[in-house]
Amino acid sequence: MRIDRFLSVARIFKSRSLATEAASSLMVYIDNLPAKPSKEVRTGMIVEIDTPRFYKKIRILFLPRGNVGKKEALDLYESLEERTKN
Repeated sequence: MRIDRFLSVARIFKSRSLATEAASSLMVYIDNLPAKPSKEVRTGMIVEIDTPRFYKKIRILFLPRGNVGKKEALDLYESLEERTKN
């Protein structure tokens, strides 16, 4: 699954286009390397999202086959670190 799709399905970003834009703007890192929107992800990967509004570090636990509900979206990843910015 592509990183932009995962971030959208996991509801870290409200839309896939926002996730794509963040990855294109070097705000998304996978295992400490900048990730393009088309980067394929696997379970166990560490993803860091560093936007002007928030910072989040997660570990991917599951890759869904399609869209999931809000409750199931939270089960797709483990939050390692999270903070908001002003």
